[in-house]
Amino acid sequence: MKVYCPYCKKEVDYKIEERQLKEFRGIEINTYENVAICKECNNDLYVDKIESDNNKRIYEIYRDKANIIKPQDIIELREKYNISQRELTSILGFGKMTINRYEKGGVPTKSQSDYIKLLIASNNEFIKKASEAYKNGSISQKTYEKIISKQENNKVSKEDIQDLYRKHIKEILNRKPDIYNGYTQLDLEKIENIISYIASKVKNLTITSLNKYLWYIDMLSFNQRSLGITGLTYQHEKFGPTIIEQEYNEISLLDDKYKREDYENENGTITKIVSNKNFDLSKLNENEIHIIDTIIKLLKDKTVTDISDMSHKEEGWKKTKRFERISFEYAMNLSMLKNNI
Repeated sequence: MKVYCPYCKKEVDYKIEERQLKEFRGIEINTYENVAICKECNNDLYVDKIESDNNKRIYEIYRDKANIIKPQDIIELREKYNISQRELTSILGFGKMTINRYEKGGVPTKSQSDYIKLLIASNNEFIKKASEAYKNGSISQKTYEKIISKQENNKVSKEDIQDLYRKHIKEILNRKPDIYNGYTQLDLEKIENIISYIASKVKNLTITSLNKYLWYIDMLSFNQRSLGITGLTYQHEKFGPTIIEQEYNEISLLDDKYKREDYENENGTITKIVSNKNFDLSKLNENEIHIIDTIIKLLKDKTVTDISDMSHKEEGWKKTKRFERISFEYAMNLSMLKNNI
C-alpha cells in the first residue's frame, strides 16, 4: 500500500516503526505508537488508519489512568436533558465542534473532564450553568425551559453540593501533621480565604499559578517559622508543584469566597480564579499575612510560564520524581530566597 510523501512529492511505499510512548498530557501511559516511515527518504509520514489506531490505543489508556470522562457519559448527559450537541456546547461555552469531537472519541482536558463530570453528578450545577447561558444569550428560552422542566422534581441545594465538596476535600487532604504538610493541620476555611485574598491582588490568576502561590507561601512560611500555613500536601507535577491528587480542581469549585471561570482556547481550557472580595484574614497572624504578601509581590507580575519555570529551579521539584510528594525539608534552601527576597 502506498501513501503520498510530501518530501518525495509522490506516492511511496512505507514501513512501520514501533515507538515507545511513556506519557500523554503529563500522565504516564507506557504504551507504543506505530509510525509510518517513507522507504525512500526515511521521513515520518501521516497515515490516517495508523494514526487512528494509535489514538484509540493511547486515549483508552489515558482515560483509564487520568479518570477522563467517556464519550457515552456525555451522550447520556445530553439525552437526560433532551438537548443537542450544539445546545450543550453553548451551555458549556466550549468551541463549536468540541462536544461533537468528544462524543466521537476525542479526549477532553482533565479540567474539562472534571467539570463535565460535576455537571453530570449535580443537577443543581447543571441548572446553574444553563441559567448563566440563558442570561448571557448563549441558549434560547425554549432550550432553557426544556432543561428546567426536566428537573422540577429533582432539586438539590447549592449548600448541599458545597458541603459534599468540602467533605471530599477533607477526606483526601486532611492528615496528621508531618514533614509533607509543614507540620500543620489542614484548615480549609483558612485556605479559601487565602485563595480569595490572592485572587483579589492578582489579575488573571490561573489555577496552575495558584498551586505555585500556595506552595511558595507554605515553603516560605516553613523556612521562616518551621511551620506551613495551609496544611496542604504537594507533589511533583510536570509544570511544577501542585496540591496532591489534583485536589486543586475540587478546591476551585468552592464558591463562597471566590468563583471559578473556565475559558477555552486552542490549547484547551484555562481555569481562572476570581475573588468574591469577601475574604476574612482574621485566622491569620501578621507574620503569616506578611509571608503571603511577599509571595504575591514576587509572583503577581510574572506569567504562568515564568512561575512554572521558577518552581522548576527549586530543589523540592528537581530532587523529586513525578507524582512524588515534596518534603518541606526543601524549604530550607529555596532558590527564590537567593534571587528575589
